[in-house]
Amino acid sequence: NLPQAFCTDNETECIPPQSSEFPEGFFTVQERKDGGLVIYFMLIFYMLLAVSIVCDDYFLPSLEVISERLGLSQDVAGATFMAAGSSAPELVTAFLGVFVTKGDIGVSTIVGSAVYNLLGICGACGLLASMAGRLTCWPLFRDCLAYGISVAAVIGIISDNKVYWYDAACLLLVYGVYIVVLCFDLRISEFVLRKLSPCCTCLGSGSCEKIETQRLLGWNDDTSLRVHSRSRTDSGIFHDESGYSHLSLSLHGLNEIPEEHKSVFAVPESDMKRILWVLSLPIITLLFLTIPDCRRRFWKQWFVITFLMSAVWISAFTYVLVWMVTVVGETLAIPDTIMGLTLLAAGTSIPDTVASVMVAREGKADMAMSNIVGSNVFDMLCLGLPWFIKTAFVDTNNPVEVNSTGLVFISCTLLLSIVFLFVAVHINGWKLDWKLGIVSLICYILFATLSILYELGIIGNNPLRLCSD
Repeated sequence: NLPQAFCTDNETECIPPQSSEFPEGFFTVQERKDGGLVIYFMLIFYMLLAVSIVCDDYFLPSLEVISERLGLSQDVAGATFMAAGSSAPELVTAFLGVFVTKGDIGVSTIVGSAVYNLLGICGACGLLASMAGRLTCWPLFRDCLAYGISVAAVIGIISDNKVYWYDAACLLLVYGVYIVVLCFDLRISEFVLRKLSPCCTCLGSGSCEKIETQRLLGWNDDTSLRVHSRSRTDSGIFHDESGYSHLSLSLHGLNEIPEEHKSVFAVPESDMKRILWVLSLPIITLLFLTIPDCRRRFWKQWFVITFLMSAVWISAFTYVLVWMVTVVGETLAIPDTIMGLTLLAAGTSIPDTVASVMVAREGKADMAMSNIVGSNVFDMLCLGLPWFIKTAFVDTNNPVEVNSTGLVFISCTLLLSIVFLFVAVHINGWKLDWKLGIVSLICYILFATLSILYELGIIGNNPLRLCSD
């Protein structure tokens, strides 16, 4: 029999497994073992394809327009709108966990998703990027510091197994402060660089190299559009010039923005792309009918609707994807601990992975890295928002009950992973390349293995143990 839950010494006090948060599969266990599992694998592939289409055709283009209108730098755009949009599934899961399934925040959920976001996605970006991207020290330092503070806040709040309205409000306040810091990012970075550059070479040289790189690389002189070249000495993230920001020059590597983007129904030229295009035609049609394409001049002003609808569809596709992965894990008798730390953690972070890899392949390393860390900071909001709504408006008399078993292990793992990421990037010479990708991937496997061994009680003094029917 599959383990149905984790439980403490008291047999009646069990923590429901991940699978309890999803509907029953549409085949029996025996039917899945007899070949029905192939259907699930096909659906997993189809959902992956759907998420990549939403990101490529709607989500990232809407992000371009938003960044163009607000004059956002790549790292700020990655840490805010991109992180919020691609982390929409986590927000949905958090609301379901608080209001629908009443599920606890287990060790595997926090460690799995957060560590995968940091190390797993970083590994994917490094290995799949077509070029070595240059990283700047300040955005990574800023986001890592914010994430460390967020982790400390969550750990402090759930240490007594209860969350009150003022606890949840503190989490929202932390995220609010983070957004304010991003709004004045360039002023703050200028001040910090001026104060710390004599004693921290990476902060000083990273900024200078970034400006020099922008100056040397530049943009093609024959482009008809003037690009506003921004440096870290600008007064803020908003600027008055009407020129396009760096990000608005297409994430697909174009040197200039075409007059009219080709239709999503245009048939690709290569055979492999044609096969994928035919398979994905139902998804393309569905998205075309429900999301305005802000790349086209007619829908250009509807970019906010494009962004919001993209996030909705990303959440829907990811929910089905994680549901299918859960059923596959049950059928193959994979323990819930391993599922939570590997397959489910990766499943909920698929939009983050796809979006980060896409921008990393275009050499926008700062944006990819800010999305990776910024998504984790946004996940703190994911926890705080449903908690606050429930304790302040829905059930004001009772706090939200959470599970804080293994708190020391959680905090050590999360903080070690963020320190490792920063140190690894520094040793690698502030480049996002295949070397950083391999090291990140190895360390993710190591962290996941240690977490699995901890949850199974093989190492440490974890009181959780498996209990069967």
